Amino acid sequence: MTRVDTCRSLATVWFGLPLALLVATCPIIAQQQAIPAGLVTGRVTDITSGRPLRDATVEVEGTRLRTPTDSAGVYRIPRAPAGPQVIRATLIGYAAARVPVTVPAGGTLNQDFTLATSALLMEGIVVTADPAGRAKGEMGTASVIGREALAHQPSTSLANVLSFIPGVAMTPPSIESGQRVALRSAATTSVESRELAAFGTAVILDGVPLSNNANLQSAPSGVAGLVGASAGGIDLSRLPASTIDRVEVIRGVPSARYGDLTQGAVVVETRAGVVDPDIGVQFDSRTLNASLVAGRRIVSGQTASAALDVTRYLVSPGITEDVASRFSLQLAHRAEVGTRGSGDEARVLVDTRLDAYQVREERALREEEASRFTSWHRDRGIRLSSRVGVRLDGSARLNLTLAAQSDRQRSYLQEMKSSGAMPFTDRMTEGRTQGRFIQGSYLSRLHLEGDPWLVYGRVEGEQTAARFGWDHVLKAGAELRREWNSGPGYRFDMEHPPQVSFNGVTGFDRPRRFDEIPAVATTGLYLDDLMSRTLPGGRVVRVQAGVRLDVLHSGGSLASGARDLAFQPRVNAEFFPASWLRLLAGWGQVAKTPALGSLYPAPRFYDLVNVNHYTSDPGERLAVLTTFIEDPGNPDVGFAMSRKAEAGAEIELGRSAVSLVIYRERMQGAVGLRPEPSFLLRDRYDLAPTAPGQPPRLMEPATRQDTVPILVERPSNNTDVLTRGLEVTALLPEVRPLRTRAQIQASWTESRQTKSDLDFGGATRFQAFQLSPVQQRIPYWEERSRSGRTALATYRLIHQEPEIGLVITGWVQHNISDRVWDEGGTDTLSFSGYLTRDGQRIPVASERRGDIEYSDLRTSRSGLLVELRSTPADWMMGIQVSKVLPLDGRLSFWAFNSLDRRGYQIESDVQPRLYASRRFGLEVTVPARAFLGGPG
Repeated sequence: MTRVDTCRSLATVWFGLPLALLVATCPIIAQQQAIPAGLVTGRVTDITSGRPLRDATVEVEGTRLRTPTDSAGVYRIPRAPAGPQVIRATLIGYAAARVPVTVPAGGTLNQDFTLATSALLMEGIVVTADPAGRAKGEMGTASVIGREALAHQPSTSLANVLSFIPGVAMTPPSIESGQRVALRSAATTSVESRELAAFGTAVILDGVPLSNNANLQSAPSGVAGLVGASAGGIDLSRLPASTIDRVEVIRGVPSARYGDLTQGAVVVETRAGVVDPDIGVQFDSRTLNASLVAGRRIVSGQTASAALDVTRYLVSPGITEDVASRFSLQLAHRAEVGTRGSGDEARVLVDTRLDAYQVREERALREEEASRFTSWHRDRGIRLSSRVGVRLDGSARLNLTLAAQSDRQRSYLQEMKSSGAMPFTDRMTEGRTQGRFIQGSYLSRLHLEGDPWLVYGRVEGEQTAARFGWDHVLKAGAELRREWNSGPGYRFDMEHPPQVSFNGVTGFDRPRRFDEIPAVATTGLYLDDLMSRTLPGGRVVRVQAGVRLDVLHSGGSLASGARDLAFQPRVNAEFFPASWLRLLAGWGQVAKTPALGSLYPAPRFYDLVNVNHYTSDPGERLAVLTTFIEDPGNPDVGFAMSRKAEAGAEIELGRSAVSLVIYRERMQGAVGLRPEPSFLLRDRYDLAPTAPGQPPRLMEPATRQDTVPILVERPSNNTDVLTRGLEVTALLPEVRPLRTRAQIQASWTESRQTKSDLDFGGATRFQAFQLSPVQQRIPYWEERSRSGRTALATYRLIHQEPEIGLVITGWVQHNISDRVWDEGGTDTLSFSGYLTRDGQRIPVASERRGDIEYSDLRTSRSGLLVELRSTPADWMMGIQVSKVLPLDGRLSFWAFNSLDRRGYQIESDVQPRLYASRRFGLEVTVPARAFLGGPG
């Protein structure tokens, strides 16, 4: 059964799922009852004066349970989930405080908080992803990075923030294009497997996913050097670190709420609501960053906030004038309607965001260089989103999310090209025509102009209830997405093409418009149930089970039929045999939508040279070419599926924690290019002489024909990636005499990538076969795979003097191993068969490959190396010193790779160093209350 037939046979499942969701939900709603939980109460005071703090917000992290403190600083949270939780207290003008606790079932827990105007004045600072943190509503392995941690590492974009995650290399502040994250992945080629992982890592900003599916900023084949070209993932440089409030990185099995991913999800919440206004400035030898964030209560129940970030980055200071810049503006408005009681939220909450950005990168023209090289990339976009939450009663809730985003992407590349006498044609349709010649040097210019759009909507119902002794948080929802690109596409002058790899067979890529490509539309339905139960002895069991169905529509409309379906069951479980021990396990399937360029690839133009009469006299030259157009589209291209499994344990003793997670993930059907053998018929003509100074005359009809073998590269679900690894994080106890504590994170990852394609021994060998009519066949190989292994460890030391507001943070990252190798037959008998000039694939049995008739096929397999890369181990050390300033400001000095070995070089046969050279800088944050007034 084909993939398309499977989609049709599952159509009844698609239309019947909403009814199934309703049937599954009704029994729980009908039998809801009071949930046995605990009461959390306590007092919030000022750490310096001891006075009670009114209107501080205390919440159970990962839930919607929150409450304000009264005039005595007292709070009460009834119905708090039993078992291990994290309680968080926040107040405008103060640093947040977080404490892991164990809530007794049916009992009362008293937990007091002391808040300081700066986190530097509080003990027990966590400067990395909190091991005790939990993603909201999620049980899969996750890292939570709070605002407090961001102050202890130099960051200008989300890419720098994510270095808190195990397995992610640390980078100095920058906004160069191409900043991406690939969760739980080891490189198996220089770029490909990491691109697949980055493309499969979802980035959700304020409840709405960012999309890379309609990004078509990829240059035509054979063109390199274009700044900002799409590399299969969200460019994180556009998201300023200064505007981030909280980041949740779900590395394990996400709940059924999350779709369009294979690797994991990065959930980003930006600063909004009532925010103490502050001005931040960060600068070093390359970077100048300034930010302003402020939020006020405008009327009762309504707040408005704004965040502005401006950054300038020198790409190669002292060497070139290349520069990158970023402008980001975020406006937020929150409105709460309806009274709320202790521990409950408003009856209606409307959260509206306007997000605008511009990112530019300019590679300056080198006037003194003959190459005349210059390039630039300019992205800008605007997004309007709104999240509406309606509390129907004490246990039911309805959530609605709507968003629309428009981006404008412009890229340009200019450089001198040099070509021999080369016949070409600029035909856009099939047929024969008289061509022209390109010869010598010329200036090539290439424009890429894309305008991707995303329209997104989600409706979700949530019900809290108890049934059969289990507490349930049941969510059912539908998600709709439509993405397209309305840009003019890529443009260049055919007489001055940007590529010079023309060989008379494959021809040039032609200019292509993006606004003629259909849209991609997807629909998702999901049901997710988060269940918990308290056993005798205070032991807690939690299970999160769900199912998701995604539909890739056959057309650009949400009303069109199904091109592919992805059924995704998911389950996570955790068991607390004691309050300090957590055992966890998860399994599930996730799916990623193919990119617009894979669903609708560009036509392939083949210009076969019939006549190439080239003389010293330009008037006597004659070129005749026949243009063929092949459609590389593949109607069977569909979702890439990933099966994820993990297991681990966490130990939490007070403010100390250690976790170990092992995982295995297999991505099946990732979209790649499959070379499909075929052939073209070429006519050959005799020429009749004419008068001197005139081209010869073509004699009709053709006197002979020959065949030219070709490879049509079709997008296909042809790539599998198997990844396994382990992650360790540890937050060690403080050495009190030294007021110092250590935090450690380490990861080991191995990936094996396999492509179900034919290998003809490299592009050079196949092109020689195409251009040589006397060569009647060429060998092909199968079963090629490539593997990679990485091991990375990060050690952090935190020395703290809370009385004077001083924190010294030192970090060392050890790149233990970084290796890539090939797997496949390399001996002369490892070929699988041969390809004829008319595109026929003839297999040869292994026992016959030594026969004399196959002697011409017994050649070494080029393009396959046993060891592709083995980077020597490397170390990087950094340090940051932070001090509280008057008016509750903060001054930080940081040094990245502070003990770098000057002049250190790597041998030419291995990869360059993982870490950048030495950098140092300053960061100053000043509360703006004195200039802008209070937050209101």
